[in-house]
Amino acid sequence: MHVSQPSITARIQRLEDRLGISLLVRSTRRMEPTKDGLRLYEQSQVALVGLKEIVKEFDTRTNRGSHRIVIAATPMIAAIALPSILNGYQKLYTDVHIRLLDLQYPEVIDKVQSGEADLAVIAFDGDSNKLRFQTLADEELLLVVPRGHPLAKFKEVVLEKVLKYPLLILDRYTTLIRMIAEEGKKRNLPIQSLREASQLNTLLGMLDAGNGITFLPKSMAQANAKHKRPTLRVTDVALARRYGVVVRKKNEVSSAAQSFIDYIHKEYARTLGKN
Repeated sequence: MHVSQPSITARIQRLEDRLGISLLVRSTRRMEPTKDGLRLYEQSQVALVGLKEIVKEFDTRTNRGSHRIVIAATPMIAAIALPSILNGYQKLYTDVHIRLLDLQYPEVIDKVQSGEADLAVIAFDGDSNKLRFQTLADEELLLVVPRGHPLAKFKEVVLEKVLKYPLLILDRYTTLIRMIAEEGKKRNLPIQSLREASQLNTLLGMLDAGNGITFLPKSMAQANAKHKRPTLRVTDVALARRYGVVVRKKNEVSSAAQSFIDYIHKEYARTLGKN
C-alpha cells in the first residue's frame, strides 16, 4: 500500500472515532476484525463494485459522446450557410450525430461558455474572454432598401447617399455601427437616425414599413431578396462581417468536433459563394 504502519493505525483510529465503533480487536499477538469491522468490510466491497460499474458506464457514455456534436448558430447562419455543410459532413462521417441549436446571439455565446454546445458558427463580436475565435470568411455587407425607396433604382451607391436616410441596424452589429460612424465622421456626414432591432424579422418588418434602410451580409440579403427587397453595393467604403468558429479557450474539443471544424474551414467560404 506504500503507507507506513503508524499512518495506517492513525487512519483506522480516525475511522473508528468517526463511526463510533471498534473495527479491530487488538492484542499483543494478533489483530482481527470485530463483527462491525467485518460488516463494514463486506459493505465496502459491495460499494466498490458498484462504483466500478458506474465509472464503466460513464466511460461508455463518454466514448459515445465523442461521436456527437452540438453546434450553436444564429438563425440565418443555421438556415443559410450550415445545411449544405452539414449534409456534406454527414456523408463523410456517417457515425457522428449532430445537434444544431438555432439561437439568438447571446444564447449562442452562453451555450458555448457553459459547455452545452461544443462550438458555435457565428459572426463573433469578441465580447467574451472565455472563447477562442477561428476565422472562416469575411462576407461583404450589402445595403437593403424597401420597394419603392429612392435608392432602389441604383445598383451601387456611395456612403453620402446612404446616410441621408434613417439606418436600421441589428443591435449586435456593434462593429458595423462603429465603422459607419467613423467613416461618416471622416466625410463630415453624420448619421441622420439610427434605429436598432434585436431580431432579423423585426428589422425586416421595420424596413418593409418604410422606417429606414439596413445593411445585411450578402448571403442573408440575397436570401431575403425573394421578397423583392432591392440590394445595393456601397462602393466607397469596405463593410464586411467576419464569420468563424467559436470554442472555449481552456477546453479541448472532441475528435468529432475537431473533424467538423476542419471540414467547415474548407467548405464555409465556398458555401457563401453559392448563396
